[in-house]
Amino acid sequence: MKLILVRHPETEANYHKLYIGQTESQYTDKGKAQVEKILNEIDYTVDVIYTSPMSRCKLLAEEVSKKLGTKIMIENRINEINFGVFEGKDFKEVKELYPDIWENWTRDYINYSIPKGESLIDVYSRVEEFLESLKNTETTNICITHGGIIQTIITLLLELDIDQRWHFRIYPGTIVEISYNEKYGILEKINNTF
Repeated sequence: MKLILVRHPETEANYHKLYIGQTESQYTDKGKAQVEKILNEIDYTVDVIYTSPMSRCKLLAEEVSKKLGTKIMIENRINEINFGVFEGKDFKEVKELYPDIWENWTRDYINYSIPKGESLIDVYSRVEEFLESLKNTETTNICITHGGIIQTIITLLLELDIDQRWHFRIYPGTIVEISYNEKYGILEKINNTF
């Protein structure tokens, strides 16, 4: 199995540093330019284009599909973490509005579920389920998704501890190539040039 992981282009929420796991946000002008740059880099023969259900991913998936002539499958398991009550707020707002929740989350961000949201363990479980469905296949697929999900896929396929996901900086527009051969993952490329 080979995966080409693509983080969606920059959005207004990214630019303003807001927590927006499962909240919609439009591309910035830079994000619109990143679409073209990504399309210039994407030159693969692939079986399926999997995309998060968020429009910031689906819009790019539609453009990639036009270029490659490959079908799109919306995959809920590669949607970004649900930040619950933090959604749409910046770091300062979250700390002011929800000091106790913020403290609990920063103390145990792996297991703590933000109210009306989910924990990192919840995300890992659904992403792992998605990967298990692909691992023993001879397919090459594109996944257009989110930074946190790409970090999760890398750590799962390289069999790293969950808290080592922070070792990978995945900027908007990043393209990652990773494969899985029988029992281990191989990180082949990270392109953070966008």
